[in-house]
Amino acid sequence: MIIHQFFILFLWASSIAMLIYFLNYLFLAVVALLKDYTPARVPVTEWPSVSIHIPIYNERYVSERLIEAVAKLDYPPRKLQVIIVDDSNDDTSDIVAKALQRHSTQSVEFLHVRRGHRVGFKAGALQEALKYTKADFVAIFDADFLPAPDFLKNVLPYLLSDERIGCVQVRWGHLNRNESFLTSGQAINLDLHFEVEQRARSSTGLFLNFNGTAGVWRRACLEDIGGWRPYLAEDLEASIRAQLRGWRIIYIPHVSCPGEVPPQMEAVKRQHHRWAYGAIEVAKDYLLPILRSRLPAKVKIQAFFHLTRHIPQLLSLMVLLLMPLAILLSVSSPPQNVVLSLSWPLLMASMLVFFAGFGSIRYFPSLIVFTTSMIVNNSIAVIEALSGRKRSFARTPKFGEGDWRGKRYVLPLDTQSYFELSFGVILVVMALFATLKGLLGYTFFLLLAGGSLIYAGSQSIKHAPKGRRPTTNRLLILRILIIMMLALALIGIVYGYSQTYYRLDVAGAYLSRGSSTGEAGEIVSYIEESLKLLPESGNPVWIFPTPRTDFSLIRRDLETLRELTLRLSKIGAGSPEYQQGIDQIKDSLQVINRQIMEAAPFYLVSPSSLLLSVMWLSAFIYLVRLYAKTRREVEGYSIDYAENR
Repeated sequence: MIIHQFFILFLWASSIAMLIYFLNYLFLAVVALLKDYTPARVPVTEWPSVSIHIPIYNERYVSERLIEAVAKLDYPPRKLQVIIVDDSNDDTSDIVAKALQRHSTQSVEFLHVRRGHRVGFKAGALQEALKYTKADFVAIFDADFLPAPDFLKNVLPYLLSDERIGCVQVRWGHLNRNESFLTSGQAINLDLHFEVEQRARSSTGLFLNFNGTAGVWRRACLEDIGGWRPYLAEDLEASIRAQLRGWRIIYIPHVSCPGEVPPQMEAVKRQHHRWAYGAIEVAKDYLLPILRSRLPAKVKIQAFFHLTRHIPQLLSLMVLLLMPLAILLSVSSPPQNVVLSLSWPLLMASMLVFFAGFGSIRYFPSLIVFTTSMIVNNSIAVIEALSGRKRSFARTPKFGEGDWRGKRYVLPLDTQSYFELSFGVILVVMALFATLKGLLGYTFFLLLAGGSLIYAGSQSIKHAPKGRRPTTNRLLILRILIIMMLALALIGIVYGYSQTYYRLDVAGAYLSRGSSTGEAGEIVSYIEESLKLLPESGNPVWIFPTPRTDFSLIRRDLETLRELTLRLSKIGAGSPEYQQGIDQIKDSLQVINRQIMEAAPFYLVSPSSLLLSVMWLSAFIYLVRLYAKTRREVEGYSIDYAENR
């Protein structure tokens, strides 16, 4: 009883908290959709000096491409300075040096700064670049971004319109949006971030953040706030400090700068882990100063939601971890959890239609699966940040054009992926149990989360470097998963049979006994035992349902026979009316028994059973194929190793 109450209380509290974040996102979406947002700009007669800062660490595939793009900027060369802070320890430095040598005759000042260490990581590199900066404005680009030739001329008129504007952020484009299901999910997720959150916050004077790249800062602003500090989310931290000191940051929706989204699942996880950790790290240091400031209430409220936006993912994971126990204990789910889990995808679909057009609805599946697949990854980041565990800045590898597989920087497989895969399988199986037990409030959320986590884990395994020796641990884990799938299937079959066909069989046996006795009291007891086992309602004959197999009608007929039998018991066994009535009741019980037996087999081929069977079979086949592929890789490595010794 205590466990029931605890889970219901926690589920209600978590659902309410997630609902609040959901409604806030809906509010931002409405603002972004309805508010006319046109940032002010001024005509420029004389262009100011600009310093372009490019922090680089092991970017052999994209650094040259960015240097070429910067060299082609349509801007007065003598007012342009390019500072590349290069912390690389591979051949990236040579590539950069050769690229800069080709442009040494230009009037643009190119500086190649080597620190010889990674102190402060990206923030340290940007702070180093400030030491060499001569210009009034600072543009920042990550190595995988490609600014258009007119980028600076499109952005600076907005900065020059108001001296208190400290930074301008433009919309990100995506060079490899359609490369895969994974990249399309990331791209549309980022599109919604810019077109919903950044647009709404910028148009209403709320705090928003510089996104780390594809933006231009006012040098006076950076100097006023003391430059960059070594946070994992150095961009968010600097943005908060600037706005606390009265500087404005604005978003320009109609100017874009394309970049690369990670094509490898492990790289995606690393990037989103850093973003989630960084947001909570900044929240711990700046939420209280924000709440204690004299800022308007709306700014404080939205800053809270902004900095803690990954908390709902942690709550979702905690609910998911408790759901198997709740299903086994038959704890009913609160209705708003169902509404939330169903309405969130509908909201995402609506946002896609409004902000990206009807054609973008094809990205909806990848958006939903991608965002849900990050639950475990981002929750771990939130827990680490809240607990104070220090993490170093782990760069997101970039691969440039062409097939990224087999290139340098491909990340090795993390053990987290095995947990995601195993947990996803468990959630899908628990969705089966929830459906069989009639706890349909859990089914949708479990299927969505379980399927997405299976996707995250399996993609990580698929994207793992193939040139390295496949570990035997992977084979062991896959064996365990296959055995677990078989065990869960067996449990599901036994449990499903015990809850459906077996119960109907026992109920029919009671009616059969009732039809073979002439004692009214015994007939009543057999009818009551049968009623305990029969479903309250429903018609399992799902293709062509008939009244004969409708359990609500069957129960009503049995209840009527029970009342008739009780009245006959008061008449007495010796009267002709009693004997005639009992015979009719016994005949009716035989008819109802045949109806139950007619309906029973259809439970095994109900829509839910077929759907869950197909899902289980698909997951099982995938695991078997993955196991066979991994085994071949292990054996192939062993043969190659033996031949090359």
